[in-house]
Amino acid sequence: MKLLSFLVLTTYFLNINAQIEALFNLKRFKSIDENYIETYLYIYGNTLKTNLDTSKATKGVEILQYIENSQKDIVAYKKYIIEEKADYVESKGIMDLQRFALKNDKYNIFVEINDINDGSNIEKHNEEFELNFNNEIVFSDIELLESYWKDAENTESTNELTKSGFHMVPLVTNYFGPDFEKMAYYFEIYGMDNYYKDSRLLLKQSIVISGSEEIAGQYNKIKKIATNNIQPILNTFDLSNLPTGNYDLKIELVNSMNEVIISTLLPFQRTNLSNNMKIDRLNAVQINNTFAAYLNQDSLTDFLECLSPLATNLERNIIDKKILNMNDTLKKQFMFSFWYNRNPNNPSSEWEKYKKAVKKTDQLFATKVRRGFETDRGRIYLKYGPPNTITDRPNEPSAYPYQIWHYYKIGKFNNKRFIFYMPDLGSNEYSILHSNLQGEFFNNNWKVDLHRRNTPGRSVDNDQNPNDDQWGSNSNIFFINP
Repeated sequence: MKLLSFLVLTTYFLNINAQIEALFNLKRFKSIDENYIETYLYIYGNTLKTNLDTSKATKGVEILQYIENSQKDIVAYKKYIIEEKADYVESKGIMDLQRFALKNDKYNIFVEINDINDGSNIEKHNEEFELNFNNEIVFSDIELLESYWKDAENTESTNELTKSGFHMVPLVTNYFGPDFEKMAYYFEIYGMDNYYKDSRLLLKQSIVISGSEEIAGQYNKIKKIATNNIQPILNTFDLSNLPTGNYDLKIELVNSMNEVIISTLLPFQRTNLSNNMKIDRLNAVQINNTFAAYLNQDSLTDFLECLSPLATNLERNIIDKKILNMNDTLKKQFMFSFWYNRNPNNPSSEWEKYKKAVKKTDQLFATKVRRGFETDRGRIYLKYGPPNTITDRPNEPSAYPYQIWHYYKIGKFNNKRFIFYMPDLGSNEYSILHSNLQGEFFNNNWKVDLHRRNTPGRSVDNDQNPNDDQWGSNSNIFFINP
């Protein structure tokens, strides 16, 4: 998986001009007649400009993909345009899959993405790969799937998203955050009939802890498979009980003597916050020679309180209601468990990184009576990271001072926004007014509340938003298209 472009908010009160942000990946397969690759391209919709000159607002890209062989000859070339309604692209992004038939050789693929509504918004990428399928027993690459379903109409010959009787939507990432409940994947095994005709082999599929041979809990499946020339495999693992960490999806083909014929690994990362800690189990947590053992005892309560923006409900209940009755050792055990659950490979580094972010929120959002992490902006900053853009409007006519934070992607969600406002006009305390992110504060009358400064008698039950047409009122425009 390749991230074609990174956007970083380097200056807090400046908007950053959007550049195309996309994920790219390719996988290698073969059929009876030919070898081929599939390219997967996902483009974040809110890094594209909207065309407002037509009756229906649209967004789109022109994509160029071409492939050079080892002799620098262009052996494959595709150029095409994808254009959709703007609201659909903003919420779903653009997903593109292409297939290229190729011979065994070394190649370099070049990808160019152009925003059709902004000639200056261009993203380029290239990478090398090799095809070397032969008559040996080999695996295809493993394709991670966002979703799949049975192809009831058998449209495989005309639909590039279809293989082996299933429609498959690729997942162009190897990170499984808290929003993912399962891992689905597809691959193929080639050439078994050349060596094991009319027999069966064992296929072992497991999730192992990265860098080891240790299977993660019960994540292990073994089944007999037919030795066909091309054998498709579609499988899922339930990730709900897989703890946070770095793992490998391990695939092994084994003969009747338990000898491994071929094997492959696909690394991936998992973040899982569902396995909440319980305070009565903390006494068993070993903290000797860990970062928690050396924490400043005078700061332990502050350290635990600042975890609240990331805490699960059970963790927050411990922080809010039981922290004063915990001794120093128990607090240290809580700290270690908290960060170990989020990064078992390096909990210390995770804590140090978060501690720096907490200091940043103090600098940006603290008031005379609140620490930065206690404010709404501080909580969102710590929970989701810095936004991609911030629209700051301290002096707009009729409106309280407000800010709109725009995130191109939060977990599996795209194009999420938060609006904060300062109704007391002087404390630097911007309260959250509305967000379109599931689980965050939703306020259908946020426009009315934002402009209550000059219209204090307006009914919150009024479904209309006359403020949209007031002179100088841009909040609706900025929120819809930051």
